[in-house]
Amino acid sequence: MGILWGTIILLCVVAVLRSEGSEPPQTKNNVPRLKLSYKEMLETNNLVTFEGLANSSAYHTLLLDEEKGRLLVGAKDHIFSFNLLNISKDKAQIPWTASPTRRDECKWAGKDLLRECAHFIKVLLPFNQSHFYVCGTGAFHPVCSYLEVGKKPEDGVFTLATHVENGRGKSPYDPKLLTASMLIDGELYAGTSADFMGRDFAIFRTLGKHHPIRTEQHDSRWLNGRSG
Repeated sequence: MGILWGTIILLCVVAVLRSEGSEPPQTKNNVPRLKLSYKEMLETNNLVTFEGLANSSAYHTLLLDEEKGRLLVGAKDHIFSFNLLNISKDKAQIPWTASPTRRDECKWAGKDLLRECAHFIKVLLPFNQSHFYVCGTGAFHPVCSYLEVGKKPEDGVFTLATHVENGRGKSPYDPKLLTASMLIDGELYAGTSADFMGRDFAIFRTLGKHHPIRTEQHDSRWLNGRSG
């Protein structure tokens, strides 16, 4: 139970800081020696930009893979992989959309078809040397899968498994809601919403060899930034 409570405390801190729109306090060692605004970077003529796709947005989930020199980005209906040295070189993308049936169910439930009834990637974490664990909202039906990237940069692998898992307790239903998660020894700890209405917030432990557990139901207002 020690590691569980330690993880819960860390996830709570991350969730609270995110909900309040603040960042963890920086030490002197974390202060950058040079700061450039976006305008100043453009004026150097050395900035390569990614304009995005017409049918994708919400580039909120980022993961730096320094070993392979890649930046992984989870967005709406897509997962991207960029070269760290030049984002316009060797760019890879995988479309991952919600099924038409899930989109229709989401729309019938009164949700916005374009802004809510899509697959927004919310979780992107290293699973092992060759795979990442990725989850998304799935048009208010959370799902997860495994992203294969290979063991070495030269492998050139970037594929998503066809098998999907239930994402409840791993990813929120609503793309507007924040989540905090980490993988420890093959077990996923996630602080997220657990229901369609976004009223039940909890810390979950899933995957791994142990049975899934969660914090007390309806007793986690400290995870919901809208609660007093």
